[in-house]
Amino acid sequence: MAVAPVRPLAHRRVAQGIATAWLFTGQSLVWPGPLGVPLALLSTGLCVGLLFSRHTRALAAGLAALIALTLLGSPTWFAHNRLFVCAVLAMVSLSTPRVPWLPRVQVALVFFMAALDKALDPAWRDGRFVTSFVAELARFGLMWAPGGHVGGPNPLAGWLSTRLSDGSTAGLAVIALEFAIALSFLFDLRGGAALNALFHVGVFTLTGGTMGQFFFAGVATSLLLVKERSQPSAALVIALTVLLAGPWTHRYLPALLLGAFALHHSRMARNWMMKGLQPAYGVDQPSGSGPGSAR
Repeated sequence: MAVAPVRPLAHRRVAQGIATAWLFTGQSLVWPGPLGVPLALLSTGLCVGLLFSRHTRALAAGLAALIALTLLGSPTWFAHNRLFVCAVLAMVSLSTPRVPWLPRVQVALVFFMAALDKALDPAWRDGRFVTSFVAELARFGLMWAPGGHVGGPNPLAGWLSTRLSDGSTAGLAVIALEFAIALSFLFDLRGGAALNALFHVGVFTLTGGTMGQFFFAGVATSLLLVKERSQPSAALVIALTVLLAGPWTHRYLPALLLGAFALHHSRMARNWMMKGLQPAYGVDQPSGSGPGSAR
């Protein structure tokens, strides 16, 4: 396994994204049992601390422990998306300069096991699951999402259901994508952040559901594959997460944001390429700026 340089800023941004979603989707207020109110106050304090304090590891450990203890003590509150949030925060809290890769390995393990489970399932390989799932979405409508309505019209699923006669290609593509995302996180590969974000945005766009906290935490973990100098500001992470987690969210909003981001970077890449090609088209370089100029 490739050992990447420690990225404390990436860990902090991931924790800030998770904490923002935990707050603005109301998860910090929903705790079971007679200790619900004190747990809500404590979790809200931990989330606010993750947003504005530099003590990321300690606060992430506190929130992860709180979630873990509640998951263990209340079977009715248990959900895999909460377990995923707990695991990512725990790995962030345990990361050190010697073992900076713990959060990446955690995400890689989740995607690898999900892909392996699908690969071993004949219904995924031959496309039966994909076709039945899309047909059910078309019949039932949208799953729950902030700003959405359970059972609302799902024209995207309806359109796909009329054209997806054989879902084997789609099923194998999902399996391959999850394996690719797992490898990207495991080996810190470039392009993995975009693949991961595309996966979560695609699921949200198709279903209209965030799968609890999985969508928000999943998108936030994309930042684990972004270099320190390219990390967004805390204000941008918090603002975008609020935009996605608020009750005004439309399911196409993440796709539009991802498209705008891709367009922005494609323009940057095109401008960079054109600048590099200028000498080939006879455009003179400024004196002393050529590759053979004296330094």
